[in-house]
Amino acid sequence: MCRLAVVLAEVFAEAQGNSLSLYPSEVAKKAQVSQQVVGEIFRALAERGYMECLKTDRRMRCVVTRGSPLWSAEHDKIYSILETL
Repeated sequence: MCRLAVVLAEVFAEAQGNSLSLYPSEVAKKAQVSQQVVGEIFRALAERGYMECLKTDRRMRCVVTRGSPLWSAEHDKIYSILETL
């Protein structure tokens, strides 16, 4: 969870625009976490309204908008959200 929070914080810190598409496979690789674990975490985040996930072909794409509490460059804020899942 901690590695995932750090990677997400880095992604959001570099993001431009009002929304960001995330793919569990890419995030898992960067965080060195199982793709299945990231997929389950993203699904749980989507169920709670932090992001919206859509399955396209064989990939899942999740979109986070700038207004989401998940969008933060501070990994401790993201980690605190992940802890509630």
